[in-house]
Amino acid sequence: MNMAKSPLHVKILSVPASRQDDSPLFGILPAEVRSYIFSLALTDYPDPSPDKHYDESTCYKRPQYFAPRKSDTALLRTCRAAYAECWFLPFVLHEQTHWLTSHDRAPPEYDMYLNGADAVRSRLEQIKEQRGDSEIIEIEGLRVFAQMYNIEGNLLAGLLERSGLRPRRLTLTIRHADWWYWEDDEPLRFEAGWIRNVCDVLPSSVREFCIELESLERKKNQIDSIAKQMRERWFFKRTDGVALFADVTGRNAEIGRWSGTSTWNGDTWTRDETVPGRIDYYIVSVPFQLQHAIERKGGGVSDEASHSAKRGIFDAGKMRLYIPRQEVSEEEGSDEGDISEQEEESDWDDNE
Repeated sequence: MNMAKSPLHVKILSVPASRQDDSPLFGILPAEVRSYIFSLALTDYPDPSPDKHYDESTCYKRPQYFAPRKSDTALLRTCRAAYAECWFLPFVLHEQTHWLTSHDRAPPEYDMYLNGADAVRSRLEQIKEQRGDSEIIEIEGLRVFAQMYNIEGNLLAGLLERSGLRPRRLTLTIRHADWWYWEDDEPLRFEAGWIRNVCDVLPSSVREFCIELESLERKKNQIDSIAKQMRERWFFKRTDGVALFADVTGRNAEIGRWSGTSTWNGDTWTRDETVPGRIDYYIVSVPFQLQHAIERKGGGVSDEASHSAKRGIFDAGKMRLYIPRQEVSEEEGSDEGDISEQEEESDWDDNE
């Protein structure tokens, strides 16, 4: 091999690391513990530099996504022994984030045409070759922000197929302004015709498919209803035939709240303001996991979802999620501000 033209990691790894017997990190701790420590150090995070923060008046600035994500690789420069064990982790741990939205709803640095996907696949192939792995390298997470028309247009299935990535955790986030006719304050609904197409390409690497449902705080009851219907009716089947379910009990539901500006792209949505200039959001996360993982935590799977999964039935009509008009009318006359004591709530700060 011509080392002059080799990638940097190949050049570094071609020189054996010095023994580290006197180092507690290498001499005492087992490799599994070191791997965990290295993962914590190399996991990506939003760039804290103020000049990198997204503008407040954009649709894509939100908690945990207020700036481009970066990884701190100082650990890789400490010694060859550390480099040899974890040089590939920044690529594997980096959350691949995609926006299936119109251009103005995604950060300016995002490649809407997935031209960067080829580079990611190429780097994962390099990792596989260098490590001598026979299996395709899995990445930790893939997150997708999507508008409803793109989900129902099967762009999520297209993304999974085109990217060729094998995530362990797939997260789909539906934001307040991603729902159908949110501008007209229409009741929430979620069609299901796209699910079969996603299952046709859902990698066997996926241990969890989490769907985050966000809307206004005043639409809390609608989000709760959609989440409940989803836990009862939906399932996802991977390409290896293994099904992922939601915990029908809702016992492990993760609830989130955050507040942001009421002005996006020059328009101020006074209708949705909680106080002047501010909108309060409510989020429910519905994770779909392996059945034994759900039951191990004391949860359960709905008979309806289990029955459909066993028979491979994707009935888009029965799986459709919606809020009856009557419920909306009753909701508008009720107090939506109460928080159940059983909810596991996490308050998000939009100024993180």
